[in-house]
Amino acid sequence: MHLFGALELEIRPGTPDNPASVKIALLRYTRGEDGRLFITPECTSFEEIEGQINSLQDELDEIRERAQRAFQVT
Repeated sequence: MHLFGALELEIRPGTPDNPASVKIALLRYTRGEDGRLFITPECTSFEEIEGQINSLQDELDEIRERAQRAFQVT
């Protein structure tokens, strides 16, 4: 497993009989009163939410690179 901030990439390596597989799990969240899951803290400015979005995008970019390597895609 590869841990990031809010997300985790789980890699199952491939074998001759089974292809590799990956899953993305949510690690960091809070649950609202209505049951929804939130992956960012409450932000009170555009700069704060922009920072959260950038952080999530960075995590997703890293996950994509690791998944690409797991599947040996060029």
